[in-house]
Amino acid sequence: METFIPIDLTTENQEMDKEETKTKPRLLKYEEKKYKDVKPLETQPAEIAEKETLEYKTVSTFSESLKSEKTEDYLRESITQQHMVSPEPASLKEKGKSRRKKDQTHACPNVGKARPVSYDRTAPKDDDVIRNIIRLREKLGWQTVLPQHSLKYGSSKIAVQKITLKKPLEDDGEFVYCLPRKSPKSLYNPYDLQVVSAHTAKHCKEFWVITASFISKVINIVGSVKEVELIPTLEWLSERRHYYLLRQFKIFSDFRMNKAFVTWKLNVKRIKTEKSRSFLYHHLFLADDLFQTCLLYIRGLCEDAINLKNYNDHENNLSAICLVKLDSSRTYSLDEFCEEQLQQATQALKQLEDIRNKAISEMKSTFLKVAEKNEIKEYFESKLSEDDTTHFKLPKYRRLLETFFKFVMLVDYIFQELICQLMNTAVTLLLELFNGSAGMPFSVEKKNENLIRTFKDNSFPTGKTINDCEELVDNSKSHAISVQKSEVKTDTDINEILNSVEVGKDLRKTYAPIFEVNLCLRIPAESDSSENSKENFDESDQCPEEYVMFEDEMSENKDNCVKKHSSEELLPKAKKPKEISYNLEDIISDTEIETEFENKYMYYEFPEFATNLFIDPNRLEFSVKIQNMLTNMEKCITTITPLCQDPQLSIFIDLVSIMDLPNKTGSIIHYTEQTRWPDCHILFETDPAYQNIIVNLLTIIGNSVGLVNAYSNKFIKYCTMIEKAKIMSMKISSMGELTSKEFEAILNRFRNYFRHIMNMAIEKRIGIFNVVSLDYQSECLLYIENVIHMSHTLIRSVIEKKNKNLLEVVESSLQQLECDPTEIEEFVEHFIFLNAISSKISKLEKEFLTISQLYSVVKHHQIHISEEQIAIFQVLLLNFNQLKSSMKLNKINKDTAITKFRDNLEACISGLRVDVGNLKAKIRTPLLLSAGTQVSTAMEMIQTLSGEAASLTNKAKAYSSYQDCFSDSQSHMHSVNVEEITQIVLSEISDIECDLTLRKKLWEAQEEWRQASWEWRNSSLQSIDVESVQRDVSKLMHIISVLEKGLPKSDMVTHLKQVVTEFKQELPIIIALGNPCLKPRHWETLQEIIGKSVPLDKNCKVENLLALKMFQYENEINDMSTSATNEAALEKMLFKIIDFWNTTPLHLVLHHTEIYSIFIIPSIDDISAQLEESQVILATIKGSPHIGPIKDLVNEWDQNLTLFSYTLEEWMNCQRNWLYLEPVFHSSEIRRQLPAETELFSQVISMWKKIMLKIQNKQNALQITTSAGVLEILQNCNIHLEHIKKSLEDYLEVKRLIFPRFYFLSNAELLDILADSRNPESVQPHLVKCFENIKQLLIWKQDIGPPAVKMLISAEGEGLVLPKKIRVRSAVEQWLVNVEKSMFDVLKKFLSQGIEDWNCQMFSQWVLSHPGQVVLTVSQIMFYNDCVKSFVSSYSREKLEKVHAGLICHLEEVADLVVLDTRNSRTRAVLGALLTLYVHCRDIVINLLLKNIFNAEDFEWTRHLQYKWNEKQKLCYVSQGNASFTYGYEYLGCTSRLVITPLTDRCWLTLMEALHLNLGGCPAGPAGTGKTETVKDLAKSLGKHCVVFNCFEDLDYKIVRKFFFGLVQSGAWSCFDEFNLIDLEVLSVIASQILTIKAAKDNYSARFVLEGKEIRINMSCAVFITMNPRYGGGVELPDNLKSLFRPVAMMVPHYQMIAEIILFSFGFKSANSLSGKLTNVYELARKQLSQQDHYNFGLRSLKIVLIMAGMKKREFK
Repeated sequence: METFIPIDLTTENQEMDKEETKTKPRLLKYEEKKYKDVKPLETQPAEIAEKETLEYKTVSTFSESLKSEKTEDYLRESITQQHMVSPEPASLKEKGKSRRKKDQTHACPNVGKARPVSYDRTAPKDDDVIRNIIRLREKLGWQTVLPQHSLKYGSSKIAVQKITLKKPLEDDGEFVYCLPRKSPKSLYNPYDLQVVSAHTAKHCKEFWVITASFISKVINIVGSVKEVELIPTLEWLSERRHYYLLRQFKIFSDFRMNKAFVTWKLNVKRIKTEKSRSFLYHHLFLADDLFQTCLLYIRGLCEDAINLKNYNDHENNLSAICLVKLDSSRTYSLDEFCEEQLQQATQALKQLEDIRNKAISEMKSTFLKVAEKNEIKEYFESKLSEDDTTHFKLPKYRRLLETFFKFVMLVDYIFQELICQLMNTAVTLLLELFNGSAGMPFSVEKKNENLIRTFKDNSFPTGKTINDCEELVDNSKSHAISVQKSEVKTDTDINEILNSVEVGKDLRKTYAPIFEVNLCLRIPAESDSSENSKENFDESDQCPEEYVMFEDEMSENKDNCVKKHSSEELLPKAKKPKEISYNLEDIISDTEIETEFENKYMYYEFPEFATNLFIDPNRLEFSVKIQNMLTNMEKCITTITPLCQDPQLSIFIDLVSIMDLPNKTGSIIHYTEQTRWPDCHILFETDPAYQNIIVNLLTIIGNSVGLVNAYSNKFIKYCTMIEKAKIMSMKISSMGELTSKEFEAILNRFRNYFRHIMNMAIEKRIGIFNVVSLDYQSECLLYIENVIHMSHTLIRSVIEKKNKNLLEVVESSLQQLECDPTEIEEFVEHFIFLNAISSKISKLEKEFLTISQLYSVVKHHQIHISEEQIAIFQVLLLNFNQLKSSMKLNKINKDTAITKFRDNLEACISGLRVDVGNLKAKIRTPLLLSAGTQVSTAMEMIQTLSGEAASLTNKAKAYSSYQDCFSDSQSHMHSVNVEEITQIVLSEISDIECDLTLRKKLWEAQEEWRQASWEWRNSSLQSIDVESVQRDVSKLMHIISVLEKGLPKSDMVTHLKQVVTEFKQELPIIIALGNPCLKPRHWETLQEIIGKSVPLDKNCKVENLLALKMFQYENEINDMSTSATNEAALEKMLFKIIDFWNTTPLHLVLHHTEIYSIFIIPSIDDISAQLEESQVILATIKGSPHIGPIKDLVNEWDQNLTLFSYTLEEWMNCQRNWLYLEPVFHSSEIRRQLPAETELFSQVISMWKKIMLKIQNKQNALQITTSAGVLEILQNCNIHLEHIKKSLEDYLEVKRLIFPRFYFLSNAELLDILADSRNPESVQPHLVKCFENIKQLLIWKQDIGPPAVKMLISAEGEGLVLPKKIRVRSAVEQWLVNVEKSMFDVLKKFLSQGIEDWNCQMFSQWVLSHPGQVVLTVSQIMFYNDCVKSFVSSYSREKLEKVHAGLICHLEEVADLVVLDTRNSRTRAVLGALLTLYVHCRDIVINLLLKNIFNAEDFEWTRHLQYKWNEKQKLCYVSQGNASFTYGYEYLGCTSRLVITPLTDRCWLTLMEALHLNLGGCPAGPAGTGKTETVKDLAKSLGKHCVVFNCFEDLDYKIVRKFFFGLVQSGAWSCFDEFNLIDLEVLSVIASQILTIKAAKDNYSARFVLEGKEIRINMSCAVFITMNPRYGGGVELPDNLKSLFRPVAMMVPHYQMIAEIILFSFGFKSANSLSGKLTNVYELARKQLSQQDHYNFGLRSLKIVLIMAGMKKREFK
């Protein structure tokens, strides 16, 4: 873009001034000439040149170009113009000498005060300067030859630089004013002049005066001072020609721009250099001598402090600081080591403070010297008051304070660097020590010789234990050998390997182990074992890599015997075990012991009692404490106060004492207060070298711990022993009584363990650690000794317990056998005991044998046992033998004893029968049925007789049970049948008990009636419980009935029945009069009924009512009571409704908007349901015959509820419309477009608030709602809202008419766009409904100016860059129209470019370098061109075969691209669609070759879709059959395409022919046959936007009308899916609408009337429908509608062909065979499986499987 750069005339240098002085005499000489004889230019210009006597030259001087290497020099341009005097025109000579003198002077200012001059304002008719020059010269008769602005060679005699005048020229004095013509597209051009009025020219700084002979340039400088430059007209024209010729050279046309750029570049470079030089000079302290000396001194102190190579140098160099204290000959505990280093760091901090104090002293001295140099030393020597302050020195003082502060900050940074170096030195020394100690060879194991000597002579008894010991040792060795590959060795191998590590290193210096670690034993409690286990394995992730690898290796090898562990707990982590029941065989079995080190640890067998072997301190503790030690050292060394906060330097950097502090110094003070110094995070955590050293330290520790782990694996076998010991100690008490063999095994096993633990190693040097296991040995021995001691105690307790129990059983048995029974009961007991002891004697013998074996174990293992237990065992032996002898004697005498007690049993049974007879006689006494007997006497007699009957029953049952004792001796019982006799006795006793029960019930009923009747008669009607009376009377009547049947006839029962019956007859009257619903009017009616004036009310007693004898009025009384009950029920229902609505509020919630908050009704579902229920209840009440007393009240509330229902309906309608419109009118754009509606909406809001204020917090919502005025207000609001909605619809209609695609959006979506129309991003979510495949617009927001749309982006992410940016500056519908036009234009451009690039690029490259839609369309165009060329060729078959070969080649190339691992989904979609289309093209060519068709007019060729390119129009046409249409250029993106089967071709042919006749298409067929997709794919083929409309039963014709408005105006296609679901009435309206559209298309109308509205029509619009005949609820289309659509049946898709081509497009090479198998599977499933509708084995299901197959192929590629 050309830019005009003005040149500043004030930047002239001295050379230009000198040159100007040289030109002045020449100018003055020219001033003296007179132009008196000016003749017309009638001759040739050469002759005129000979007469000229003065030479004119336009002198322009430029400043000398200075040298570019000097950055501070400038490249200047200065123009010095000669000041020429304009010749006076003839008409101006008469104005006098004053005017001439003014013109002849160079720059003579006016002396007098200038008066305002008025100039001519008339604009000239012709503003062209050339035409005006020609006019002026022709007026004088002078010839003017215009030069040609061309570079062609030619002789122009006008172009003469020097013109000599012999006589001055004279003109008529006419002149015009000119100014340079302004053009925003070009630079300043002094030769492109425009004629203007005098007024316009005189008010410009420079202007031109044009005459026939001269052209004068006048420059107004100041006031009336002017500079004039004069040049002859012909010379000016010549220069003008040369200027334009030079402008045609780019170097000259761009000279001004390049010159300005170079000048700017040099200026910027010079300024930056100067700024950098000045900044360094003012801010670099090393440039100042005083600050330099101080800095060097401080740096020297710091270098002395860090001049330390190792710790020993610290003793020689006292000024050096060392943060660590290390002794290579000492072994520390971890806590001792950390504590000693922290003490050393504290000592180093004191040394650092000394260095700091020295630095402060030097700085103070330096600051005073600097202040003295700047003559303000007095400001720093004492505290000056404000009065003593010299104010003119304050700025210098402030600047010096800032300088001092910066210097102090610099020294602070030096000290930070010192701290970093000290810490680096410290950790480096630590690393050297750790490396040296880790490289030392490992020591030999030490054993506990004292313990071995102590137990050498005091060994346990030997036996099988020796063999067990040897077996355990052998198992341990085999275990170690089996894991040799995994770095777990035998004792000897481990020692050899560990001693050979690092032996070749430098051994000149000896390092002791740095740390001492202990192997410890932890056996967690059963409750917290999992927690402790987890706690001890925390650092497992920090294990060295080799051990982690080892662990993984071991986990994969099932045959290995030990698993390597990466934590200090050297037993593996087990998963949470299931509950395990332990027994002694699991713990001490020989099989388990033999395989315990071959398969797995005991840890896995007994996970509940996991034994943890761990290192103390463990790796985590080492890591944490070492890091904490370093952190504490960092914190300790960084606790020094920063110098900028030190009070000793406050006088040099503190600005608080100075008044009027600037903001900058205030920020410095704030910095000194807030800045954290030193920042440990910056100093240490961000230092990679420092962190690497720490990592190396931790790595050495981790590696050494790993070696300790490897060494400690040999101690795992002891853990197994301890686990067994712990399990044994925990479970031995709960295992029950152990046998002698079990005791023997336990003692042998754990004494063997004791010997192994006694011989374990207790100390060994490994790396930086001294591993000590003495405590571990002691802890292990305790557990083993505890089990042995528990075993001894247990066997003693078992022996004592068994001795005691068995002795008690034997002695008690002997006593019972020796007793002599006398009674029958004693004999039975003796006989039972004898049988029991006979069966128990074998168990007693086994128990005695067990005790004997336990005594053998005690004797064998020399376990101490008391003398008392030995004696008890001997007594037990004697008593047991005596018991066996007594049993034999009793068995011999058994039959004699049975005979002895036979007679006793017979006598007892005879006596029992006599007692039963006597009891019968006592019960039948008449006293129990006589009314004269006292109640208490009768009840006492009955109780006594019941006790006797129970006693006899027990005796009979006992005698019956004795028969079991004589079952073996029935021959001795003679003919006595005990069982029969006892049964007879029990039957008689049962009859006695029944009689007693009846007599008891009689007396209880008599007493109950007496008490109840007295209570009822003395109760009032109000207090009596009628239900209880009824229940009790019914109960008594039942009891009387039972007594009459069971007892003999008596007067007592008869009398009781009579009185109860009489009361029962009076009971209905009592119930009726006891009704609580009776009102006073009912009692008055009762008095009228009985005809007595006795006062009656609810307080009357029952006895008084019975006295009135009202039994004869029973029916009347019952009717009255029933009526009272019904009336009360109705009143209760009515008053319940009244109470509810009088206390029911209308629930409100606060609705928040952007401007205000207002109450609304959230929901009326509950209140509507209640209202409906209340109205139903009122209707029920009104229909009742008992409504009389409350009829008026019921009618009143019925009217209230009806009014409330109608008001509530209006209310909710108003709220619904208001909430719909409320967000719309929040938009400023909508309010601006609809001001009247906005005002009306505000009125609605105010009325709404008024109503809500009435109802807010009120409990009687119904009363307020039905009050006067509420319904009218709501009705007015609804009228206003309906008017607003109508206006809003009209407003939206205007927008849709401008951009018809808005018809495809709902009102809410369109309002969402319009409400935020100033934000172009609001359109983005709705683009997918307006366009076929535009998901997003790339909108570029500029800093200045409106946003612009630069790119269209599809749903797949493909973008099309628009050739011209679309400014988003107008209404949204207008710039969307521009987007639509740009979409068409850019697609036309890309399509044309794709055709041009077809022959210029490789096919594979061409496919990937163009948009997907262009690739598919152009490929079809080229296929058509190739086929047509072959048809017109004389060798048609060969050419067509060549086309076939080319298609095959393209197919292979595309298939290869598909197979490539492309991760671009857009590319995959394009390639898949291209494969689909090319396969169809291949099939077309094959069909033509097979049928020998080579004619372009043959139907076999024309029946396919064809793409033709019109090179002249640059348009694409799509044709099929007789139909031909222009390609729609709708952007489709990278969508897939349908497989084109013969059915698809037939359907397309039908639809295209229908379009040709301005009809629609109607594919019909079952679901899943591709009807809708076929229509959509045809739209894609023609580049059209296709909108699918899913029809439904309640579809309104208005919706369809609006849809048609958008369809017709936008030119889109529509597909009404399931069209036959629409109601018949709506179908009739749709038929008339479609017929109107067809008529408009037939007449080629530009506009037509649809549904009473005139709209424009886009001829490319089309309507299609699909129908499913099997769909339930469908209707038959009317005939007038059928005639508008061409039907096509789509019944059975070509499954195999579709599957094959889809698989092929996914890259499957064997698509043919796979498709056949897949379609066969689906065919079998469709025939053999369920035929229900929800089992779908059609095309949809098949396509889903194919798509998933493609996804899986990409995944497994």
